[in-house]
Amino acid sequence: MLAHRKSLAGWAGASDRQAVQKEWSMLWGIKVPTKVRVFLWRLARCSLPSKDVLHHRNMPDSSACSICGAGDSWRHSLLECNMARCAWALEKDDITEHICRIDDQDAKGWLAAVMKSLEHEDLVRVTMTLWAIWYARRKAIHEDIYQSPLSDS
Repeated sequence: MLAHRKSLAGWAGASDRQAVQKEWSMLWGIKVPTKVRVFLWRLARCSLPSKDVLHHRNMPDSSACSICGAGDSWRHSLLECNMARCAWALEKDDITEHICRIDDQDAKGWLAAVMKSLEHEDLVRVTMTLWAIWYARRKAIHEDIYQSPLSDS
């Protein structure tokens, strides 16, 4: 009965827990600064304050991107917004095409697929680019400072 209640409550089975633990271990094992790993953790936990998340929490009036006006989400902010596309244009085409082709709308699933499919060196570059895009967006939105996401900060 307890096992049945766990499955009804949405608790993962033993093999699911091992897979999830492996994904978190992979995330925390990426050789990037701690602030970047925390950013990735927040991305995976859907706690980055993109406009759709904030709007869901009844904070802003709109869920539109502050940069381009399109509907905002983690995917829009980090991959699809014009600001993000400018940064990804500087990355290797095959890597950019690969990460954009991963069609998981869930940030955690998308991030897990990226971590599993890239060599560590490419993964480090992708995660640093994701963080740099987010950092530059926050500067632009909150401090009205527009700079290249890949410039020295």
